[in-house]
Amino acid sequence: MKIFGYPAGAPLNDHGLVELEEVSFAADADALRLIAAYLLSAADGMDAAGAKFGHVHAQDEVQGWSATWPDVIVARGDR
Repeated sequence: MKIFGYPAGAPLNDHGLVELEEVSFAADADALRLIAAYLLSAADGMDAAGAKFGHVHAQDEVQGWSATWPDVIVARGDR
């Protein structure tokens, strides 16, 4: 799997983090199902933790996440 995107502006920090205008997943159906299940699980974790939710990494949370895939991080968007 590969993940691509177009930046929506200048880097937000010294590490080069950019907001994306769009994101593209180049993946097979099984990898997309892993992403979908991970996002649903992260949303449930966010609901359960409330304001204490920080962020989660797919590479740490998803059994079967390939070490060759980019990590997908879910963080609260209301901060």
